Amino acid sequence: MPNGPFGLEHPIVATDNLDALAERYRRLGFAPTKRAFHPWGTANHLVVFAGSFIELLGIADADLLDDPGETGFRFGRFIARTLDRTDGVAMVALRSNDIAADTQALAARGLEPDALVNFRRAATLPDGTEDEAAFSLAMLMDEERPRLSYFLCQHHRPEFVFVPKWMDHPNGALAITRITYAVGEPFAVWSRFKQIWGEPALTDVDGGFSVETAGGQILVLDRMTIENRYFQTPLPQGWREEACAVAITIRVRSLHALHVHMLTANVPFLLKDDAMLIAPREAGNVILEFVE
Repeated sequence: MPNGPFGLEHPIVATDNLDALAERYRRLGFAPTKRAFHPWGTANHLVVFAGSFIELLGIADADLLDDPGETGFRFGRFIARTLDRTDGVAMVALRSNDIAADTQALAARGLEPDALVNFRRAATLPDGTEDEAAFSLAMLMDEERPRLSYFLCQHHRPEFVFVPKWMDHPNGALAITRITYAVGEPFAVWSRFKQIWGEPALTDVDGGFSVETAGGQILVLDRMTIENRYFQTPLPQGWREEACAVAITIRVRSLHALHVHMLTANVPFLLKDDAMLIAPREAGNVILEFVE
């Protein structure tokens, strides 16, 4: 798959109405997977690409939110606290092919994971085959800026996630290419990103900095730059109150075909600078930016 260690793998778009969000993504021309359940009380639908995906996540069983797992990390409670503030990108998973080697690489840069999480969940393939997907996670939490939290994710059985049929989207979506963040002061968080990716991956840009990963780019920009960048598009609720992801950029086969799809589906959009922008109200409190 076209992704590598510490590459952007999947942003988690958290919502308090998972059914409605999955339906909105279908209207946008995606093909979300069937609902799956986690041991800590959340449920998801995946929008799968080759080597990456968007995870649409909601709470299915509040009684399980405080399940501490084997190392004490309460993943479900973290999502619930996020939703207490607003829907949107709660955190982002980074690709790991070897969780032990990758955590050692982080330790060499002075960053120790907050917790390690191993878990399985049921998976049903398009042909009806039932089995389990298995994962190892290394949590990289930012207590001061929770929506800048990350985790490494190693798939032990990727064939139960990266299923070719699930990658066939009517809107022609192919891959995540960028995640854009708004923060109060970008260089106040430079050191955190340097610990995860190493300083050579970081570059100054107007209004902040960029991070080149093995699976796409991260932009960390100040709020004035964000307002100028998306001046004709509504921004996510709460974007001024805390550092957060404001946009996910997705490569598509054809913007023209996407244009036709959105018109047919009666989805509002903005065309700007060789990109199509979908407002946060249509996408789970995050801008979707489509490019060729």
